[in-house]
Amino acid sequence: MNPLDPSYMLQKRCMTCGNKLFPYNSQDAEDWAVFAYYESQRRKVSPSTLMYERAPNIDKISQKRPPKVMYY
Repeated sequence: MNPLDPSYMLQKRCMTCGNKLFPYNSQDAEDWAVFAYYESQRRKVSPSTLMYERAPNIDKISQKRPPKVMYY
């Protein structure tokens, strides 16, 4: 894996957006990231655009209720 590879950078951005959409469920975040990766390549849009299409007010929601950090 090359961190400078464009597909790797797109995967990383998709996973970041997925974690923002689903902060409490990592499986849903990963499933959405896979969807966003293929959809962003097909439609030529960024993962953040897809994230805002799914949840337009995600920034306001995550500011009010930040994700809980669980320490083990």
